[in-house]
Amino acid sequence: TDSAHVGLGFTLAYAGAKALRELLDGELSALILNEDPTSNERLAARCAARFRTTGWNGLAARAYAAIDIALWDLKAKLAGLPLYRLLGGARSSVACFAGDLAPLGSDSAQTLKLAKPLLEQGVLGVSVDVGSGEVQLDADRVQQIRDGLGENAWLGISADGRYDLATALAMAHFYEEDVGIDWLEAPLPAEDRIGYQRLAERMEVPLVLGSNFDDRDQFRSWLERGEVRVLRPDILRLGGITPFLKIAALAEAYRVNVVPYRLSEIGVHLACGLPNVPFADWSQGLSSLFATPLKPVGGKLLPPETPGHGVELNALVSS
Repeated sequence: TDSAHVGLGFTLAYAGAKALRELLDGELSALILNEDPTSNERLAARCAARFRTTGWNGLAARAYAAIDIALWDLKAKLAGLPLYRLLGGARSSVACFAGDLAPLGSDSAQTLKLAKPLLEQGVLGVSVDVGSGEVQLDADRVQQIRDGLGENAWLGISADGRYDLATALAMAHFYEEDVGIDWLEAPLPAEDRIGYQRLAERMEVPLVLGSNFDDRDQFRSWLERGEVRVLRPDILRLGGITPFLKIAALAEAYRVNVVPYRLSEIGVHLACGLPNVPFADWSQGLSSLFATPLKPVGGKLLPPETPGHGVELNALVSS
């Protein structure tokens, strides 16, 4: 900005990162330079309109997420408030689960080695990625993790749409009845509406969906149907904090909880700022970039109390 205030944003792409960077340095920057940085709604709409003919969803939205996060960081700094207080200040800390300790193909013994010290500190539990293509392998791995963590630990299962309906029905019964899980995330592809209806009719634990949704209308259509009881918006995929807030407000009207997908550095502010975000996903994917990586304290995540989101790049990245 023209003043001394600086907003920091960041994003992530596992593919197309060079194109994402070019979007940031080129067209997107040209659309926001010399504009009022507190006008996050107008700037988001302006950038989305620029890409309407080619499609906003995908790399354009993921690139803009870095800008939007920076704008919210700046807005909170100008207000002299931590971001979570600017967003509403619903709570000063939030319970969390470890979201990236059990990726697909990981060893259950290694997951337990990393998870047990966290549970002793009060972290709720872990989310386990499944859908290896070998049902028995999934079952054995999940059971081993449950046995190692104990029956009182929170345990989430995420399949990223890798199961077909027959497999999902069988595995959901096993996970719910034999293992004891706390939610089942994306067991089927999102387009299998009939499959989700059948699962919802047979399950007591919450069905969770949304990490691969690109816009508010996808969330709205699932809220209207009623099968999904927890939404998992991806802040980066959606294009930042601005669209996330709209989805959270929509979910609150349907009495559905929201848990941000990964990106804990921002997720902690959303969870502490908004009333219908009951806990957070603590994942460490970007932690090596930051001067003070976010870590649970007494099993909970505490948002930084400095104005803005409180995230600073470490010296190596900054140089």
